Amino acid sequence: MKKSIGDNEIPHGWSFERGLELIKQARFDGVELWLGDVPWFQMSTTDAEVLALRQKVINAGLVVSNVSTGLHWKYPLSAREPEVRRQGIRIVERQVETAKLLGADAILVVAGLVTEEVPYQEVYRRTVEAMQELGPKAARAGVKIGCENCCSEQKFLLSPGEFLQFLKDVNEPAVGLHLDVGNIHDTGFAEQWVEILGPRITRIHLKDAMKKRGHCCDPVYTNIFLGDNNWAAIRAALVKVGYDGWLVAEMERRYRFAPDQQFYDTSAAMDRVITGRL
Repeated sequence: MKKSIGDNEIPHGWSFERGLELIKQARFDGVELWLGDVPWFQMSTTDAEVLALRQKVINAGLVVSNVSTGLHWKYPLSAREPEVRRQGIRIVERQVETAKLLGADAILVVAGLVTEEVPYQEVYRRTVEAMQELGPKAARAGVKIGCENCCSEQKFLLSPGEFLQFLKDVNEPAVGLHLDVGNIHDTGFAEQWVEILGPRITRIHLKDAMKKRGHCCDPVYTNIFLGDNNWAAIRAALVKVGYDGWLVAEMERRYRFAPDQQFYDTSAAMDRVITGRL
């Protein structure tokens, strides 16, 4: 397995180049680029500028592991408003285009958003339709769409069986699961998701989760080994299904001081997950 980390984790005020240098020094193999979430990579970024970003990554001795985005929280593919859905589709299309330019073969998509106004059954139908439209486009580009399991935040696809049925209904080989092992904190167990969806996993986000959320004013997400994930069981499940792809660090709780140290600590923790020294 290979280690990556998002460019959205680069400390505030740092340049892309300085961030890449830190990522390399912390012994990561790649970087996850976040479209729309960092100043150097926006929807308005031209193809030439994207290629320049790729060269900077190469110059740092890294590769782009995948292209992610947080834009679908604002422009969900499941929205009732046609213009919002069209923008959501365009964001995915741009992710696919930039992934190809960057030499990556996977993207992350937050595929649907259930709200009090837009119920589950509507979200399911529209999301399946969107993935059936986008899957062939991604396949032609040699890119896989990984729908992320933001279970609690999306109120959608809350169990591994549910997610598996969703992928069967989409029925597009280029559409799979971008598994976040922290996002399952109150809806199940990450190792069971790995076993049930193993061959359909495109990438894996690594973070930990405090399952007793809200206690002692702690946010739910935290650094690897500080939460309640069963890391030995997660690793055993990864070995069982033969997963040998990218592990992507996602640190949602930042160090208050010495932000660069968090990169080194996270990289070392990922090494122990990979090697099984738990």
